Amino acid sequence: MEVAIIITAYILTNALIVVNINKFMHIFQQSFYQIEEFFPAIKTTGVYKPQIYEVVLLILGALSFVNSFVLIPYVFFAIFSAYKTINNRPVAKKKFVYSTRVKITYSIIAVILFVLLYVVCMIAYLEASKFVFLIMAMYKFVAIGIVILGNFIALPILNLLNYHYIKEAKKIIRENKKLKVVAITGSYGKTSTKNIVNSILEEKYISVMTPKSFNTTLGVVRSIRELVKPYTEVFVCEMGASKLKDIEKICKIVKPDISVITTIGPQHLTTFKSMDNVEKGKFEIITNAKENATAILNIDNEYIKDGIEKYAKDVKVISYSMDNKEAMYTVKNIKMSDKGSIFTICYGKSKLTLETRLLGKHNIYNVVCAVAIAKELGMTNEQIRKAVRKIKPIEHRLELKNMGGILALDDSFNSNPEGSKAAIDTLCMFKDKYKVMVTPGMIELGEKTDDLNKKLGEYATVLDYVILVGDVTTKKIEEGMKEKGYKNYIVVKDLYEAFRKLEEIQISNNNLLALFENDLPDSYIK
Repeated sequence: MEVAIIITAYILTNALIVVNINKFMHIFQQSFYQIEEFFPAIKTTGVYKPQIYEVVLLILGALSFVNSFVLIPYVFFAIFSAYKTINNRPVAKKKFVYSTRVKITYSIIAVILFVLLYVVCMIAYLEASKFVFLIMAMYKFVAIGIVILGNFIALPILNLLNYHYIKEAKKIIRENKKLKVVAITGSYGKTSTKNIVNSILEEKYISVMTPKSFNTTLGVVRSIRELVKPYTEVFVCEMGASKLKDIEKICKIVKPDISVITTIGPQHLTTFKSMDNVEKGKFEIITNAKENATAILNIDNEYIKDGIEKYAKDVKVISYSMDNKEAMYTVKNIKMSDKGSIFTICYGKSKLTLETRLLGKHNIYNVVCAVAIAKELGMTNEQIRKAVRKIKPIEHRLELKNMGGILALDDSFNSNPEGSKAAIDTLCMFKDKYKVMVTPGMIELGEKTDDLNKKLGEYATVLDYVILVGDVTTKKIEEGMKEKGYKNYIVVKDLYEAFRKLEEIQISNNNLLALFENDLPDSYIK
C-alpha cells in the first residue's frame, strides 16, 4: 500500500512538473534561448514566487518523512496546483512554437523524467524516497532546472544539425554569382526598413527577404534554404543580435554587399552589458561585410556617428539624415495626414518628392534609407516613386486601423525609447482627435529600464489620457506622470480591460484615437 502511494504521488507530482516545464520552455523560447534573458523575465514577473497552496504542498512533502500516508493529501494539493497553473495562464499572444530545437529538448527531458521515475521506483522501499517529494514540492524550480538541463544536453545535437544547414545555406549564396545581399540591423526599425527596402527593390529586381522576424542565425539559414533561388537577384536580410558575435555569425554565411544600420540604442542591455558593446555588435554588420562593401548609415544617431570612425574606415559610407547637411540624403517638406505622408528627399543636386501611406517620422527615415539602397543598386526615380506609393502599412507598426470599433494607431510590435516617442509625436499630429495611449511599458533595456519607462511617462503627459496595462513594468511610467502632476491615467489588469475603458471614454469623446504602444511577450505575463 505504501509503495503504491509513493509511486502515485510521484507520477502526479511529475505531471505538475511537466505542466510547468511547458510554461517555462515557452518563456525560454521567447527569451531567444538565452539564460541572460530567461532569468530576468522570470524575475520581473515573479512567476517563481510560491502561492499558499504551494507552501502547503512543500510542508506535506516534508511531513512525508514522518508518515508516508501524508502523501495522500499531498496528491490532492499537487492536482490543485496543476489546475491553478493551467487555468491562471493567459491565452498566449505569441504561440509556443514546437521547433526542431524544442522537439529535441523535449525528447531529452522525457528521458530525464523517465530516469527519475525509475530511480524512485527502485528506492520506493527506502526512507530516502521521501526526500524526493520534498524536492518535487518545489516544482517550479525543478521545472526551471530541467528546462535548462534539457537545453544544455540538446546543444551538441543541435550544433551537429545546424552545421549541415549552415553549410547548405553558404553553398546557395556562394553559387549565385549575381546575388546582391542587403543586410539590415539596428536596435529599432530594422524589420520595418527590411519590408520597405524589399517592397521598393521588387519594382525592378527579383528580391526576397527574411520573413517576419527571422533575424537569428538559424532564421536566416532557413530563409536562404527556402527562399533564395538560382535566379534571385537580391536577398534582403534582417540581422538581430542580443549579444556580441551574433551578427558576425550571420555575416559569415551571407557576406553583405550593402550593410545598413538604422539606429543604435539601449536594447538587450541585459546581455550586451554596455552601450559600447551594443555599438560594437551592430557594427559587426560592416566589419564582416564583403570587401569594398557599401554601408548605409543614419548619422542622426550619435552611436552610429561615433562608430563610423571606429568601424567603417574600409567601406564606402552613404549617410542619411532628416536635416544634417553633412549627410548625402536628407529630407524636407514633410506633411502628414490620416492618408499618409508626403516629403522630399534631397541628394546631391537632385530632389525626389514621394507619397506614401506610411505614418510617422521614423517611417520616413526608413524610406530614405531604402531610397539610398535603391539608388545604389541602379533604380530610377520613377521606379522608386511608383514603388513607394505601393508600400502598405506594416502590421503593428503605426498601422492606422479599426480595432473593435476603436480607431487605433497600432504600434504594438515592440516598444523602445525612440520608437515610443516617435509614436506619441505621430499621435499628436492628429489635432482634432482625443488622444489616448495604451501601453504596458518597455522591457529589455537592462539597468536603464526603470529610467526610460519613467521618461516615457513624462513624455506621455502631452496626451489626453493614458491607460497602463498591468503592474509589472508600468510603475515607473506612473511615477513619471505623477511627477508632472498628470492625473488622466488608469492602471488596468489586461488588454481586455483596457478595451472596456476605451469604449467608456469613447461614449463622451467620439473623436477618440488610441495608440497601442508595445505588446509585452508572454514571458512578461504572469
